[in-house]
Amino acid sequence: MSEVQGNAYLLMREKKIARNKQRLESLGLSKSVSEIQASPKKTSSSRTSVESNVEVHQSIATRRSSRLKNTSTDDAVKDTDMHLEEAMKSKPTKKRQRTEIDAPQNGINTLSTLPPKPIVQSEAKPGTTRATYVNLQSVLQGDFDFPVFIGRRLAATGKAAVIEHANFMCGNPPNISFNKYSGVCEFKNDCLFLWVNVNLPTADIKNDFIVDNGKAKMSWYGGSRMRPESPVIQKLISVGKRASQGKLPEDCGIVLWYRLYNSDKRVFEPYACLGRLGYENHEPNSQPIKFTWNLLDYDILQHANEPNGFNYFKEVLDKNL
Repeated sequence: MSEVQGNAYLLMREKKIARNKQRLESLGLSKSVSEIQASPKKTSSSRTSVESNVEVHQSIATRRSSRLKNTSTDDAVKDTDMHLEEAMKSKPTKKRQRTEIDAPQNGINTLSTLPPKPIVQSEAKPGTTRATYVNLQSVLQGDFDFPVFIGRRLAATGKAAVIEHANFMCGNPPNISFNKYSGVCEFKNDCLFLWVNVNLPTADIKNDFIVDNGKAKMSWYGGSRMRPESPVIQKLISVGKRASQGKLPEDCGIVLWYRLYNSDKRVFEPYACLGRLGYENHEPNSQPIKFTWNLLDYDILQHANEPNGFNYFKEVLDKNL
């Protein structure tokens, strides 16, 4: 006790212990630690016995004895399988449905072997080229008796200048809308315009012009979204084949318009007309789809010179080398 009185820390500690003990007694919690440790503990065996009793009870409750039911074991198994099958059919999950659809039949994936769905072309809107009729003969020769516009360059630049030229020659109203990003311009009748850029340094593909045995051919590529079953591709093949066979009326056909990129000025020149095209072949499995066209007006192109002797088609051949 003298040691506690001489040590201020121990004295303060004894006072705190006495104060805490008094507070515990006022709360009815005066049971000592030794008494708590001496109290009997619940053994794990009692908990284990309870759990085992529950498991035994569940096993007895769910057990189906074929002997007590006076049935064979095979019948009991069949009966259980039947109940499971009915339960699965009555409440199928989304995962089960998706697995059944994706599962191959007889080792063949039916989804991958299905033919591509046909592409349905949207209805042409009034005021667009697809809803506008043009007379191809008027586009190429105007009021003249000879196709004077073949091998000639227009005065204004851009695709809109070509569309305005066609509408003016055919007596159509101006400002007909069209898709300026497409490589094909469709009209209401069997008439189409193809656009080609020549001498563009950044072009991903090149349109080759070839002259052999008195005939001229050129390669043309469809757009990245065009597929063999696309309506515009099917129309190009149909009209092109009839043009090669001479079975098209004079007001229908496919016309090629090209423009030259001026590297010095870094601008495109106005479009020039290279006449009508006929189908030679195409590669449906290439991407983009590649066509080979015959230039049906090659004889006219050879002699379509400007007053100064300049020939636009020869320019195309020179830039193509």
